[in-house]
Amino acid sequence: MSQSPAARLRGPDGLLLPLRAFLAIVFLAAGISKFADRRYLDSSSFMSIHAQISAVKSASPVSSLLTPIIDHSFAFGVLTGVAEIAVGLGVALGLFTRIAAIGGMLLSLSLWLTISWGATPWFTSADLVYLFAFTPLLLAGAGAYSADAWLARARREHPGRADDQTRRIILGVGAVAVTATLAGVGTLFRRSPAKSPAQAGGSSAATGASDSGAATGAVLTTTSAVGVGQAKAVKDPATGQAAFVLQLQAGTFTAVSAICTHQGCEVSFDASSKGFACPCHGSRFDGTGKVLNGPATAPLPTIPVVVDGTDVRAT
Repeated sequence: MSQSPAARLRGPDGLLLPLRAFLAIVFLAAGISKFADRRYLDSSSFMSIHAQISAVKSASPVSSLLTPIIDHSFAFGVLTGVAEIAVGLGVALGLFTRIAAIGGMLLSLSLWLTISWGATPWFTSADLVYLFAFTPLLLAGAGAYSADAWLARARREHPGRADDQTRRIILGVGAVAVTATLAGVGTLFRRSPAKSPAQAGGSSAATGASDSGAATGAVLTTTSAVGVGQAKAVKDPATGQAAFVLQLQAGTFTAVSAICTHQGCEVSFDASSKGFACPCHGSRFDGTGKVLNGPATAPLPTIPVVVDGTDVRAT
């Protein structure tokens, strides 16, 4: 006896619909937004895929595999955006669902091993959750409410018909065409990055530097290497991690860690705002390390420095 539509919705097939809808929306939005954002494929931008991968390379467990991605960031950026749209479309339609699930898992795994590897504790990484969210679709398919189920019913009702393969080819070509169209639509709405609010001048007292003839800490850089309103990338001698020495006001030198307090990516200095931006998740900080925009909630750690003649030293 066949089930009523209401009963089928309460069964396993219906239970997959909310998961499919959520994953489809997330991956379609992620893919389209990559083509809509001018910064993503612009390797000179601190919010590009080039900057993202460069920022996490040293901490990633697959760092040796990331060099080709950095060297060919434009191609990998386009491929990632197209793949996300294809996965979202496949999950939404229930078309080649298991293939789409494998694609989604591979994308989530790659993001977990790079962008969100520094999540602390590890189980707070959203990419790890997405990785396992695709497993029901990989194991069970999309269920009755899908293009895959329609194709299977047509094959059962007309066994041996040559047009079964034709239907699959037409649907596959159609999916490719829609994926390309959605990527094209994203480029039509490409937007320039919004400018950050102007940052107040000055520096925190905790990191203010003053002349001292008796400084003995490690030399971070020289005063001439840091222009007014600029930052110089250095290494924190205490941790060995990336840091910045700044001269936001003439004659006043400060230093902050370059490690984002959200998930450990290296931030970039934005000269236009005299602040910092995380290329991985979009957190922004002012020149003293204070959080301006999340998801980071804690400021960048400050590094006490002192000016010793022409040297800027950690204290």
